[in-house]
Amino acid sequence: MRPTLFTIGGGDVRTYGVAMALAFLVAVVLGARAAKRRAVGVSLWLDLCFWLLVSGVLGSRLLFVITNADAFYQQCAVGVSGAGSRSLWRVLIDCSRPLHVWEGGLVYYGGVIAATLTTVYYLRKRGASFLRVADLAAPLLALGHAIGRLGCLAAGCCYGKVALSGAGARFPRESLVFMELVQRRLLDAGAQMTPALHATQLYEALGEGLIFLALTLLTARRRYHGQIFIAYLLLYGLLRSVVEVFRDDPLRRFVFELYTPALNKSLGVGPGALLLSTSQAISLLMFVAAGVLWWKLRRARGGAAGA
Repeated sequence: MRPTLFTIGGGDVRTYGVAMALAFLVAVVLGARAAKRRAVGVSLWLDLCFWLLVSGVLGSRLLFVITNADAFYQQCAVGVSGAGSRSLWRVLIDCSRPLHVWEGGLVYYGGVIAATLTTVYYLRKRGASFLRVADLAAPLLALGHAIGRLGCLAAGCCYGKVALSGAGARFPRESLVFMELVQRRLLDAGAQMTPALHATQLYEALGEGLIFLALTLLTARRRYHGQIFIAYLLLYGLLRSVVEVFRDDPLRRFVFELYTPALNKSLGVGPGALLLSTSQAISLLMFVAAGVLWWKLRRARGGAAGA
């Protein structure tokens, strides 16, 4: 793994940041080309992409802050170290940490929700079709997310539980997962590598790549606007629900925790809860949203046919 891609001018260029920038650029360029063919409008797409970038980052950060509100409260109340008196400047820094996006901490689903709401509002103001644009964007969202997850793999975030089979990804000392496992006292500070972990970042990247291919093929056979978007909701919700079973990064939160050692062993994963994480709960809501949207569009098509 390579958390730092290269160093220039004494500063590190992080692989994760490069991957995220590349993912956004690829989605914008491919989306602009598709917009020409689908009567969406290139200028509309480019303007929308700007607002999606802003709302996506803010939404991702907001959900992260909400799910880790207790940790941020403690940092504000007693500081990061939790010992000794603090200057007023240090208090201001500790209490403003929810705004420190550059320190990391983004939740994908928060960005998707915020971006979707932004898209609905923006397109309504412009008098454009949400379903037409959503069908265009869905495959690109999957592709961009796949690229972003490769950045997660390089950085060592969003990592998995211990792979009992021994076949997994091992991360070096400078990776985020190594430092977190040491802090959690699950790894000796003198170790050179982490134990073999389920490469959940790679699982999701491969899954998103397959979703991109499936949606691209489905686009050629689309029968109504909204069909591609519905397929994305179902496919990604299923993928994320499965991947969450193998993840182990401590920043995730659970609606409730189900941990049965026998089930973990049968799945080949080390200790840790399997259900129900915040992301799995949101996946269930995505299934419901997809079903409701399909039902409404089916009724609308049936009514149009009957008329």
